[in-house]
Amino acid sequence: MDKRPLFPLFFAIFNATLGMGIVAPFLPLYAQHFGASSAAIGLVFGVFALSRSLLLPVVGRLSDRWAKKPFIVGGLLLFSLSSLAYLLCRDVPQLIGARVLHGLAAALVMPASLAYMGELSPKGREAGHMGLFNAFFFGGLAAGPLLGGGLRDLWGMKSSFVTMGALAFLASLVTFLALPYDRPGGGPKTMVPWRSLLRRRPLLGVLLIRFCFSVGIGITWTFLPLLATGRWGLSSSHIGLLISLNVITAMLLQAPSGFLSDRLGRKGFVLVGGGATALCLYFIPWAHGFRGLLLLNLLFGISGGLSIPALMGILVEEGKDLGGMGTVMGVTVTVHSFGMFLGPIFGGLVVDRIGIGGAFQAGAALSLLGVLSFWGLYRKGQGG
Repeated sequence: MDKRPLFPLFFAIFNATLGMGIVAPFLPLYAQHFGASSAAIGLVFGVFALSRSLLLPVVGRLSDRWAKKPFIVGGLLLFSLSSLAYLLCRDVPQLIGARVLHGLAAALVMPASLAYMGELSPKGREAGHMGLFNAFFFGGLAAGPLLGGGLRDLWGMKSSFVTMGALAFLASLVTFLALPYDRPGGGPKTMVPWRSLLRRRPLLGVLLIRFCFSVGIGITWTFLPLLATGRWGLSSSHIGLLISLNVITAMLLQAPSGFLSDRLGRKGFVLVGGGATALCLYFIPWAHGFRGLLLLNLLFGISGGLSIPALMGILVEEGKDLGGMGTVMGVTVTVHSFGMFLGPIFGGLVVDRIGIGGAFQAGAALSLLGVLSFWGLYRKGQGG
């Protein structure tokens, strides 16, 4: 395994997700200053995922055909521009526009960086090495809410946007200078047909469970801050700590869980982690203040730490077999983004009709459905 690309690749993904984590958990509170309703808050949060969903499959396939480095560098530069767009917002439509630009930036970075790492991963140890990549991915997400909460409490929301832009620009420079070009002297490559993906039952199982989980995550990231402030009066720093604990726990488990699932079998890790995710979502509305939410977020992080590396290992195997790693990763992140788009909107509609607790219970039901769908399809794809 060539280790030269690891530092710039890990640095790029850490700073990209750090910037997203600084901003995203507090956007619902920022949108409230513009008079946004629950449904409008869901749209502000979810349109990020929708905008990147439109570009993700294209970026994944083009990174297979040409190269992945230019997409990573260009996306990080676009992250910097989106921070300026946030600073210029004066109403909800403008905030939606800034989220669209932010989503397009993520669409350039995510599938290309995942595919780059997937192609580097040795055969038989895919989950472990993708776990290493995910550790930096989740590391940025974990530090982001904690840093963002502190920045917002000290200097206001605009300081978060400035920090996001500066970090993304720094990452673009490091990536441009230090990340090796992944197609040295090569011309365009033939792309894998779309119909080949539909014939892979294990891949379909992963896509279904990722979609259902993403709906639940979208609900949680959108409405947990509102639940925490409205019901228990928690501060932005408390909210940042809750979300950071969730992601830090998942981060710490990524590599060890991935290498262990390579040895013991990935299906069991996905099923146990997925079932725990559904339970955590279901019980969030009944948490007793900060301590109860802290415990549930810890368990939520453990569930993600068990399931995500195993799922990524399956994806890398599928990408290698099909000969289209960028295409597989692009479709996977598209499904994730589509779930993140529908989750906040669906959750907002549920909140307006039956209350905020119902949104988390609906997310739990969908997560359980995803676990069952994965189990059925993966078992058939592996011959029972």
